[in-house]
Amino acid sequence: MSEEVLSLGERKIIQKYFSDVGSAYLAEQGIRVSVGDDAAIISNPYDKESVVSIDTSIEGIHFLSSMKAKDIAYRSVAIALSDLAACGATPAWYTLALSMESYDEDWLKEFSEGLRIVSDEFRLPLVGGDTTKGALSISVQVTGYCDPGKAITRKGSSKGDLVFVSGFIGEAARELKSLKEGEENKNKNLAYLRPKVRIDLGQRLIGIASAAIDVSDGLIQDLGHICRESNLGCEILLENIPTKLSRPLTANEINQGDDYEICFSADESNLEEISSISEDLGIKITAIGRMTEGNLVKVINKKGSVVKIKSGFEHF
Repeated sequence: MSEEVLSLGERKIIQKYFSDVGSAYLAEQGIRVSVGDDAAIISNPYDKESVVSIDTSIEGIHFLSSMKAKDIAYRSVAIALSDLAACGATPAWYTLALSMESYDEDWLKEFSEGLRIVSDEFRLPLVGGDTTKGALSISVQVTGYCDPGKAITRKGSSKGDLVFVSGFIGEAARELKSLKEGEENKNKNLAYLRPKVRIDLGQRLIGIASAAIDVSDGLIQDLGHICRESNLGCEILLENIPTKLSRPLTANEINQGDDYEICFSADESNLEEISSISEDLGIKITAIGRMTEGNLVKVINKKGSVVKIKSGFEHF
């Protein structure tokens, strides 16, 4: 690590940039001891189940080197929270592990500002973590709570259930393409840089969705996880997949990932309630297909033919 960071020391870096991130929400989340000690001490609600997830973002793989530190911070926490949203959990707190090659005061200031923005949005305190020397990477572990036995999982779909997805598919991929090409973000919706976390939607889907997953690696790829866990297949209508484009999405556009929308299944009897949720939250929710026998995700075009789909994001 640089001489500057050696002289500053890890403890002082943590104290200077991270100790007060989300600190206004410590008491309401039951945090007795937070950043700066060997470990956080947390009073968990006795009548809740913990829902825990972790995501790691690595420069050049999960985010661009050209991105602003503020956006990297926001996105790193948001994509971890998206897992809690898919389960219907209420976020409570998070930890952060940051590795960076050298000390950069301006970058750290901006990064911590991004953390504060997302912490304030979700009333989410940072309660601990680690900093070390290495290639730039960010690991965010998030914890939330659900009533016992109420969390939505990938397992639980039934044959005949309708398949839904929130929002629009493909917006983040188009934004990322523009960013890679050095273009300004023309649509200004920040689908990639600041993904919308559907916490409210996930909570409203408890007792309605039979299974759910957040769309991170690609709509069809992630839907395949629901199929495998539920021992079913599904058929998706290509023209039904929601897009902001003036034309239907192509086969190659529906599975690019980074959408962070919620894909879920539900019995058809819940259609009216799902429509009401969509209206209440101002979130588009679209029925795109149905769960079937078998174990494959089939995408059908308007001619009734099965469309070949390009693989989504692979972690290895």
